[in-house]
Amino acid sequence: MSPRNFIVKFDRPNATYNPGENITGCVTIVLDERKSVRDLKIYFKGESRVNWTTKRRKRRANRKSVSSTVHHTATEQYFSIEQSLLRKSAEEDKVELPEGESVYYFSFQLPTNIPCSFEHKVGYIRYTAKAIVDIPWKFDWSTKSAFTVITPYDLNNFSGQCVRIDDETSKDFYCLCFNRGSLRVQIRVPSSGYVPGQYIMTEVFSNMKSEKVHVTKISAKLEEELIFRAHGSTKRDLIMIQKDQDAGPIKAIHQSNLKLYVPSLPPSNLEYCGIIELKYQLRVNVHVSGMHKKVKRKYPILIGTVPLFSSPWASTNNTYPTAPLIDQEPSVFTPIKPVPMPVLGPEITLPSVPQPNFNEPRLPNPSIGWNIPPPSYEECMQKADNIEDEDDSNSVHGADQPFAPRYPVFNFIASVKIKLI
Repeated sequence: MSPRNFIVKFDRPNATYNPGENITGCVTIVLDERKSVRDLKIYFKGESRVNWTTKRRKRRANRKSVSSTVHHTATEQYFSIEQSLLRKSAEEDKVELPEGESVYYFSFQLPTNIPCSFEHKVGYIRYTAKAIVDIPWKFDWSTKSAFTVITPYDLNNFSGQCVRIDDETSKDFYCLCFNRGSLRVQIRVPSSGYVPGQYIMTEVFSNMKSEKVHVTKISAKLEEELIFRAHGSTKRDLIMIQKDQDAGPIKAIHQSNLKLYVPSLPPSNLEYCGIIELKYQLRVNVHVSGMHKKVKRKYPILIGTVPLFSSPWASTNNTYPTAPLIDQEPSVFTPIKPVPMPVLGPEITLPSVPQPNFNEPRLPNPSIGWNIPPPSYEECMQKADNIEDEDDSNSVHGADQPFAPRYPVFNFIASVKIKLI
């Protein structure tokens, strides 16, 4: 006889928690008849794991080379806790599960210094709760669920790295040692620190001085750069998160306004994890005609869970600053004077406030004249096909289900209210 229903439920519908918080919930089991068992236990586990393979060729004495597969694996364990939910004392050899539905409650406090949940085909940081009914002389019943841990990453603590990007570069074009002209490019971004739900507004000003070479396309990409480590070996992966482009027609003097939405993403750096490193970058490319190489620039971007309180709120808007564009090409390239990004009313610098608890509703604070309600928690596009471990049998209920961590996503346009005093 197998249970008709056997699941782990968390009290929070989105099953998202901060380090140090209590995880509460219950194990529900439905039986068609009573069952004598040893115990009902629940195991909480947090760990990270990376695993990939490489090919290596070796030359034998007969000068023939053979190929072998090298496995690179590393793990880190953050906690492993066991709780008994049924036995009241160690002297009890057997206990009974009743017929019908029975519910057993659990509570567990997460450690404080643990990394954020993360999923990738090469490695993961995963937190699970696994309930096991210990049955004497028979196969145990098991069920498993994953939950998300969100390690806060307050951008206000890294405000010195969330600076405005105001860059300029130039490129000369040659063919058979003859100069065929030059290109000057200015790139402006209001900030280099964002939270999911914001837009990265990128201005690209180009001035082409050539009759033979033309700008064909201007693009911006938000990329996720990953480094996996296992016993001295490393593996890198670069994932494009968002892309926007201006495919023209592009004039000799041109302004491109590119907008990249920041979706549900894990915060930068994955603090407290030693085998997975996570960074974000903004890549801007100016493509030109012919065989000439494009102009490539990239800038580090921080993704956090708490927005900058002095953030340019207009980074959520669809408008761009209006820069003067010259109809006729000047004889000398004149850098365009930076103009401030638009804001919703007069620009406001907000004072620092204590770390918000996004799992509780925030009340307006009239002293600073603004309010950020709790964000929504949305699934990340990177997910696990299943949450099976090496020691899980094929009969663990729920282990074969996909899992995607949920991260906070802010809706500034709909929810952020700025009151001018």
